[in-house]
Amino acid sequence: MNRLTFNSISSLFKRIGVFVCLAGSSWAQPMLPFWKGKVMYNESVMMISKDGKQPEARLLFTPKRILKVTSSGLDKEYRKGIDWEYKDGKLYLLPGTSAVSMTGAELAPDSGRFKRVGGGYVLHQEGAFFHQHQLAVTYKHRKNQWKGPLPVFAGDRLPVTTDKLRRKEKIHILLFGDSIAAGANASGRANTAPDLPDWGELFAAEVRRAYGTEVVFTNTAVGGKTSAWGKDEAPQAVVAHQPDLVVLAFGMNDGTGKMAPEVFKENIASIINQAKAAKPATEFLLISTMLPNPESFFVGTQRDFKKVLEELTGPGCTLVDITAVHDELLQHKTYQDLTGNNINHPNDFLIRWYAQFLAGTLIPGDR
Repeated sequence: MNRLTFNSISSLFKRIGVFVCLAGSSWAQPMLPFWKGKVMYNESVMMISKDGKQPEARLLFTPKRILKVTSSGLDKEYRKGIDWEYKDGKLYLLPGTSAVSMTGAELAPDSGRFKRVGGGYVLHQEGAFFHQHQLAVTYKHRKNQWKGPLPVFAGDRLPVTTDKLRRKEKIHILLFGDSIAAGANASGRANTAPDLPDWGELFAAEVRRAYGTEVVFTNTAVGGKTSAWGKDEAPQAVVAHQPDLVVLAFGMNDGTGKMAPEVFKENIASIINQAKAAKPATEFLLISTMLPNPESFFVGTQRDFKKVLEELTGPGCTLVDITAVHDELLQHKTYQDLTGNNINHPNDFLIRWYAQFLAGTLIPGDR
């Protein structure tokens, strides 16, 4: 369980400060909305070589000028024309560079834990492995390049929460879900540079910064769990904490187990009802999950959960559609650009999308 209070917020700032100092901007840089402005900061890429060709990767937006290419830890910078080049719409590594890359064969080994669609296995590693095999790219681009979904301020859907925030009252946010919610593969959780916190912590810190009020953050998420477990554990993991706002983030494991959407809906509804029975004013943010690696057998009914989650929304309950965000990102980038374990966890870059969309739901206008 992870708890973030007003008195302990400084420790989070120190963790974020590692990222910030190396990135060369304010502490809030990881939370600058990707869909605004003209600079993309530290977009993650995995440089992949296929059939012996130069390692390559695509960027989310077309760059006007690449400002820097660094290690994912942001502590080593690579030089244009010596380590990398950009041509024909792709970033390429040059011979002799020390920048990390992987081959298609390494990503699809002959043995492993998880089988691959079409034969072989999907490379899977937890901890910092994939993070340390990715690069970070900062570049200038034209405005309004993001064509995917945008967060919608939920002041009308979450009136109790937003009114408390406007009045600068203390608020308690609780996050309940699976390993994605627990922060798996965030660099801060893996004890590796740049030590970025998980998306729940980033979100809570941004709410506190924007409203200048005390935010208590509790994370009761547990890796490997489903919404069925969540329904059973709700009395201890949610109700006992008496939160003002509950963020529910299940779906990945439910989908892998091919849970029927109607059953998933019933489980989430049960968690909501249990919390509201104990504290009627409790409000909810429902998260539709990111997607699993399409080459893995973890793909199941994850995409079907968004619709039933939407059916649960109404006064006091709204949806943050990360499924659609991840879908749009995958139209432009590889799964390996965005993953922390190559199966079903986000890396720092996708964690920032999670946190930014949550923040945009509670914070109106430009941040």
